[in-house]
Amino acid sequence: MASDSQAVLDSIPSLLEQRDAQALVQLRDHDDKKVRKAVRKALHTLKSRGVTIPDAESKNWSAGNLTQQLRGELEPMATIDARAVPGALRFMLSLPQEVSGARLYVGTLSPEDRVLEFAAYQQTDGQRGRLERDWLRQSEGRRVPVEWMKARLVWARSNTLSKGFSVPRALDEALPKLGDAPEQRPEPFVGEPLSDQPAFEAGDIDDLLVVANVQQWPPLVDLDPVLQRAAEIHGDKPQPTDDEARTELMRQALEGQEDLREGLSGPLANAFEDAAVGLWVDGNAAKARHALDVARELRQSETPEALAWVPRLLGFQVASLLRSVQAQGGMPGMPGGATRSA
Repeated sequence: MASDSQAVLDSIPSLLEQRDAQALVQLRDHDDKKVRKAVRKALHTLKSRGVTIPDAESKNWSAGNLTQQLRGELEPMATIDARAVPGALRFMLSLPQEVSGARLYVGTLSPEDRVLEFAAYQQTDGQRGRLERDWLRQSEGRRVPVEWMKARLVWARSNTLSKGFSVPRALDEALPKLGDAPEQRPEPFVGEPLSDQPAFEAGDIDDLLVVANVQQWPPLVDLDPVLQRAAEIHGDKPQPTDDEARTELMRQALEGQEDLREGLSGPLANAFEDAAVGLWVDGNAAKARHALDVARELRQSETPEALAWVPRLLGFQVASLLRSVQAQGGMPGMPGGATRSA
């Protein structure tokens, strides 16, 4: 009954705005004292505005179908943020409950498809309505498919467990609402919406790396073999001082680095797919197409380390490693300005 009453309370401001005196009168004898008080106040406001208040027979109020009529057609909804946690995907998923309110699920998925965090909250219909309006305003109506979000979440849960990590209890409890795990990582849904955008070309890489905030991503591949090879090639020569020289050194160091392929076609490709979704939600369709194309090339190439633009990408990963090592007190002196701990 409490949930029914809350749904009615949440609807009263809307009825007042619509000057729907008849609907308010029907609620005047509601069983809940808070509802009766809110209705009397709303009717008084309408009367002071010159609205005629119709008569109604006194009767005991019961929910019946009125609650559903007041709620309207509520659909599940989802949204994502690919910027809040660099390289990871933040999400919110709101699933309406049968009688009133919704369950709101909030969490973060890593580029390795691990569940980094997950929490569940209860929403009233009013809270959910405000959240939906905020989402649609911020994304200008671009919606993240709920079934895709569910599939990504369940896939990440399964992947997390298979690697020996635990998942939050709240996620296990939510599982009946999320469905079964897919057989493979869900494809990004933005392929069709972005099909009319210009395709990615190698010369676009620098702009994409900046727009996608790749400089803030954590290291997603094992760079030690590349840095060791770069040190061998570089020797005792002065360290490169310009981008072209550093990129050329990286290109030489990447030759034959087959061990990088799993990281390039796995976590890094995953991160670019999520960046594509995030850029599309933000309204940057052109860069979203580029991010999606980069992810596809990393996945489909038999030798992704040999792609013309990969040295620039891994230069950004070296910068991420540099920050990480410096934060741990690493010693400077690696080629291109990188540092490594002893």
